[in-house]
Amino acid sequence: MVALTGTKILVVGASGFLGRPLTDRLAAAGAKICAVCRNPPKAGAANVFWSRGDAGDANYIQEMFSSFRPAIVFHLTSDSQGGRALSLIPGSLQNDLTAAVNVLHSAASAVTKVERFVMAATFEEPDGAEPTPVSPYAAAKWAATGYGRMFRQHYGLDVRIVRPMMTFGPGQKEFKVVPSTILSLLRDQHATIGSGSRLVDWVYVDDVVEGLIAAACVPDLPSEVDLGSGVLASVADMAREIARQLGREHFLKIGDGARGEEIVRVGDVDKARRLLGFTAKTPLPEGVARTIGFYKGLLGSPRPTSRAQSRPG
Repeated sequence: MVALTGTKILVVGASGFLGRPLTDRLAAAGAKICAVCRNPPKAGAANVFWSRGDAGDANYIQEMFSSFRPAIVFHLTSDSQGGRALSLIPGSLQNDLTAAVNVLHSAASAVTKVERFVMAATFEEPDGAEPTPVSPYAAAKWAATGYGRMFRQHYGLDVRIVRPMMTFGPGQKEFKVVPSTILSLLRDQHATIGSGSRLVDWVYVDDVVEGLIAAACVPDLPSEVDLGSGVLASVADMAREIARQLGREHFLKIGDGARGEEIVRVGDVDKARRLLGFTAKTPLPEGVARTIGFYKGLLGSPRPTSRAQSRPG
């Protein structure tokens, strides 16, 4: 394992669902962080420089590498809209693929060697003999991880592809099923789940953050690794747990329809334990309770404003 104190780390997508808790955790470990995102927070730890920018802008990303010269990179940008609408393709292409290639290219071209490049993939990526992506998001992320493998194989960049399973927790986009359900029930509104039959491997966000850090710290990561609990539970099971904890089961409506072509994938926990020493530690009910607590606080607090600083040091 490597020590993080004083290590220069670039986090791309730092204000996102995974990026913000990862940045906080790295800052607490004493790393020196350049945190890239479109909407930086107003304030943060002294050892975190927040930079407003778009990873889809190749020139901006090149400048970040030239001025900050990171030893470790975490690439976490994601459009994360899993729908199949034709209108989702341009945004996913820009945010999930172009952004990833820009960061990979700048890392491989950097004057100061990037020692480790941790790249967040998705379990939505296709697999099998005749793989076909189920959405623009899945297609773009699949292509991005393909680029990651190429940069590792042909350009000497130590790319470490980490694949979180169905991550949930505080700070997730509100259209996602967990925050959407919680917020509706907290407002005494009906929460409708169109189809609850899908089985997924739920994993709490803080556990995923620890797995991402482990992926950056192990001396070598010879293959891709999943971050999951190793247990499948349905979307309906998750919704019922939320409703049970809030005492609002009567506001929950779960449809009996099924959506076709959805990926069912359970994380390879044995491989994660062997390669990273990683095990998800947060039971689903505990993760749900923490997430509910966050959104209760959010409803009672004004939204923070944002500003950016000028230049990394």
